[in-house]
Amino acid sequence: MSVSELERVKQDIATIKEAAGLELSFGWDYAWLYLFSSPAMGVWFLAYWLISARPSPYVMAVPLFLLLPVLGYLRFKHRRSTGSSAIKRREYGVSFYASVFLVVAMLVLATWAKRVSIDTNLASIVITMLGLIRTVIAFLDEKRISYLGSSIPFILFGISIAIWPSRDTIIWGFLITLLVAGPATAFIMMYQLKHSGTDK
Repeated sequence: MSVSELERVKQDIATIKEAAGLELSFGWDYAWLYLFSSPAMGVWFLAYWLISARPSPYVMAVPLFLLLPVLGYLRFKHRRSTGSSAIKRREYGVSFYASVFLVVAMLVLATWAKRVSIDTNLASIVITMLGLIRTVIAFLDEKRISYLGSSIPFILFGISIAIWPSRDTIIWGFLITLLVAGPATAFIMMYQLKHSGTDK
């Protein structure tokens, strides 16, 4: 059997999996992105916080701006003309637009926080609820079980703010959450990809 025939068979199998709802909505590129981007953001936040006398939330959001082109590339990589999976194309598209929304929301929140102090109880509730929502999604859809990699750290982060409502708790808690959530999510994704037979 020639290489072209093998590729055709692999594409047919992928099409069958997609039609049967068995295909994962992410690939190895997404798992590697989670593995390295989240810890890198954490290191950036810590370094900037340690060397700056008055940290600017706008500068701290720089890694998120840098992440947008990467997500845009993944969306372009799986564009319709390549014959790529519609599930991955949709997932990467949603991730890109969600990230754009997140960047805008963070900038708005940062501006608001500079003018009006934010209640730590409110921050605790929002972060904990975010973690709980992702946990529910993970249990409702087994293909999204990787959400647990970030949901549990977010829940613990939100609870820690409620127990120790201080600036240091928020900063260090956020840093630890980033360092743990990204790799944990990536490892779960890699486990799913490996056992689904998805090629690297």
